[in-house]
Amino acid sequence: MKRLLKFILSRTFLFAVLILLQLGLFFALTFQSSRLGPYVYWLLAVGCTLGILAVLERTDTNPAYKIMWMLIVLLMPVSGVLLYLLWGKRTIKPKSAVLLADIERRARAAAAQDERAEAALLAALPQVRPLCDYLVKTAGCPVYAATQTQYFAMGQDFFPVFLDEVRRARRCIFLEYFIIQPGEMWDETLAVLKEKAAQGVDVRVIFDGVGSLFTLPTDYDAALRAAGIKCHSFNPVRFSWHPADYKMLNHRDHRKIAVIDGEVGFTGGLNFADEYINRKARFGVWKDAAILLRGPAVYGLTNTFLRAWAFVSGEKADFSQPRPALAFPGEEGFVQPYCDSPVDDENVSESVYSTLIQRAKRYVYITTPYLIVDNELVTGLCLAAKSGVDVRIITPGIPDKWYVYYVTQSYYARLVRAGVRIYEYTPGFLHAKLYVCDDEVAVVGSANTDYRSLYLHFENGCVCYGGPPVRDVKADFLRTVRESREVTLEAAQRVPLYKWLAQIFLRFFAPLM
Repeated sequence: MKRLLKFILSRTFLFAVLILLQLGLFFALTFQSSRLGPYVYWLLAVGCTLGILAVLERTDTNPAYKIMWMLIVLLMPVSGVLLYLLWGKRTIKPKSAVLLADIERRARAAAAQDERAEAALLAALPQVRPLCDYLVKTAGCPVYAATQTQYFAMGQDFFPVFLDEVRRARRCIFLEYFIIQPGEMWDETLAVLKEKAAQGVDVRVIFDGVGSLFTLPTDYDAALRAAGIKCHSFNPVRFSWHPADYKMLNHRDHRKIAVIDGEVGFTGGLNFADEYINRKARFGVWKDAAILLRGPAVYGLTNTFLRAWAFVSGEKADFSQPRPALAFPGEEGFVQPYCDSPVDDENVSESVYSTLIQRAKRYVYITTPYLIVDNELVTGLCLAAKSGVDVRIITPGIPDKWYVYYVTQSYYARLVRAGVRIYEYTPGFLHAKLYVCDDEVAVVGSANTDYRSLYLHFENGCVCYGGPPVRDVKADFLRTVRESREVTLEAAQRVPLYKWLAQIFLRFFAPLM
């Protein structure tokens, strides 16, 4: 039954229904062509024209996204227009927009930049000013000093440290994750959460209503609340007679955040499911990464979590608490946590990635499970490689979704011809989202290098300037390269006809994947 429900609620099923609706309309009009044909023709022509003008009017929208929607409108003049009105614009109903705007204003006011930390960073690494300034001034995300870090190259390295920190919690535990699935990883965590909640610790959990739709019972948030854990599902799937209520369904909470007592925080690519810590074999070895923060920078994660909590709970979040009491003045490096929202017209994650690619002088190394990129990112990667920068990308060797893998591979030939070195992780599926550049900057976070993460999801990440995390991410990347096979130009160009045709078709609809 769950498999059937999963299929019915999938984007594939939605498109199939719309295509059938379109075909039904086509045949109905064919039989009535002698009487209604001229009128229907002009009606569809006007409808398509208005639909395309609506797409073109979105000047802040990525061109590839526009082209995809124009094709949908042309191929399906009626249902395509309906679909665009529902999901084509990154807008939400006015009530939610007002709430999010108020939350954003209050969160930014609470996250004031410590000028001493910013000055110390720019004195040590003046070349990172453009990225730092963008995140501080545009995204409202401060940079912090005196923060300890610990990088985890695999999920099984992360989990025992995470559990130990949760067991030591005295005041609060905040968890915000895209997927929660019962199993060893979550069951062990939940046992500790229940124990802490019984001790009076403020335990809060957010999981995504679609990401966890088929891994959790429909009333799971209520079950956790009954156990003393404050819990909400982010934007769950619910039936509504109002079309505006479905606009938010395309925007998912893809963040991965854990905060303990406001003093220790974790982020990265890991969800709560057994494959992430390799206690369940799924697509071979599952490689993921995470980072621990201890000290002032943890407030960046706390602030991001409280934004989501205020939205899902309706409560007025207290952004002034909890603040880290610990600081480590002698700690090397600086940390700048950031968050990204799909409804504010500022693509923070993409801007961070683009800035690193454009400003790299010696190298930029990237790992991503999905490489579905727009023309700007592809051009930036190719230009960097042609300019003598050592550009390397690692993608999975065993995919989790064949159609996304096809689209990822469709970019290989152009990138390799430009000098980008691409590797596929042979032991299994690589889910880590990492960037490291010039021994100066590393990014660990939740955002994939694809359209959904960069334009449609709520995401978060952590920029590290200098210090141990930059060295650790680079060392992990180079180790992973040794476990991967390099994609040659010959292999990238040797594509069977059926696969090439599928890639052409799928590339048009890549922004929806």
